[in-house]
Amino acid sequence: MTTSPVSQKPVATWFRYCLLLTTIFNLFGAIRFAPPVYYGANTVELPKDAIFVHWVIASWIFILGASYGWLAITAKPEKFFIAVAAACKIAIAILFFIFWFQGDLSFTFLLAGCGDLLFAFAFIFWLWQTPHTIKENQKP
Repeated sequence: MTTSPVSQKPVATWFRYCLLLTTIFNLFGAIRFAPPVYYGANTVELPKDAIFVHWVIASWIFILGASYGWLAITAKPEKFFIAVAAACKIAIAILFFIFWFQGDLSFTFLLAGCGDLLFAFAFIFWLWQTPHTIKENQKP
């Protein structure tokens, strides 16, 4: 089996901590979107008749959070995943900002959007500082 031409340097320590923080951030987000066992109070501030949508959103937030944790533990540079994650975080931040501005979401969603945007910037910064190198003996 041939080895990958991409450098297999481990992920920088600061970025591993960033991934761990993102994991925690996403786990709280998954809890926030998951419908409670009972609806004593509308803590999510989203329509109660969309329970399926709540669970879909919560499960995806949880899966992405677990993925960030896995990357932090294994310290493998997965540039494509981080690029997609940064794009998703920017998209969700923009949606939170727009819907908060329209009055459809509470202030906590604005704060969550700011958090997602900060993590997206950290992801992009890591992508720019992580070179895509080809080993000398495998140049075409």
